[in-house]
Amino acid sequence: MDHAALQVEEKRLTMALSPSAKTWLHRVGAFLGLAGVIFVGIRLHDYAGQIDFKSLGVCGYAAIAALAGLYGASNLLLALGWRRLLSHLGVPVSRFWAIDAYAISQLAKYVPGNIFQFAGRQAIGVAAGIGNGPLAKSTAYELAILVVGGALFAPLLLPLAGTPDYLGWISFAATVTVALWLAGRAGGAVFRAAAVFYLGFLMLSGLVFVAAFGLAGGPHDFALYPVTAGAYVLAWLVGLVTPGAPAGLGVREAVLLFLLGGLSSSPVIILAVVIGRTITVLGDLLFFAGGLIAGRFYRIGDERN
Repeated sequence: MDHAALQVEEKRLTMALSPSAKTWLHRVGAFLGLAGVIFVGIRLHDYAGQIDFKSLGVCGYAAIAALAGLYGASNLLLALGWRRLLSHLGVPVSRFWAIDAYAISQLAKYVPGNIFQFAGRQAIGVAAGIGNGPLAKSTAYELAILVVGGALFAPLLLPLAGTPDYLGWISFAATVTVALWLAGRAGGAVFRAAAVFYLGFLMLSGLVFVAAFGLAGGPHDFALYPVTAGAYVLAWLVGLVTPGAPAGLGVREAVLLFLLGGLSSSPVIILAVVIGRTITVLGDLLFFAGGLIAGRFYRIGDERN
């Protein structure tokens, strides 16, 4: 379905809501997004006091900026995966709208409670005329895919148990292949495409932490990179499913200390986590800004039609 047809469909859905209801729902979504910005600022202030930025040098600054840009761009995969899920549920939306809605609501994950990003997206979606049912189902599907997708990275940790490095790679590739095949069989091509987007985000997140671990002084051994990435994704997963932990705060650190304790010292791991947190928070802010730009393009296209 082309962009013009998507906008016609969205206009048709939006007509079901009164102007005042739409206004209040937009305000709820915007308020949660603003709350996320405030908590992100608090997080950045805390992290800045824990990193000796002078020791990083110009190259370290450049690396953090580049990694923040990469992580911010990887969030596009989440928005596009969510768009695919909505399409799977019979609710087609434009690419720009999906990015805008996801970016604005995503920062709310930093608000204590670990649920407000979903509430914000629900409010923004309902304001756009999408039913509560499809939106709630898309959130449930997204969480299921992320939980299963995160668990698929467990084979990468096999070398920690003394197995050959290649066994972890082969097992990981095999489990991902089977999982994507099952996703296609169960939900069709669109659902499988959504799963690919979410897995792509998890892979890039793991690679970003590998780089952060290197900046903190972790081992520069290529054979350990998959292990480090797998450990990060599993720690991220535990933080995701832990009730009340904003963006997995505290939980992720504890899991990484447990999993990577045999590869490096605790101070190095903690520093890597702090650098990684700084990168992801900056990346989320960049994604938020990019989402506002995408929303602007969407509204311009809407006005022209």
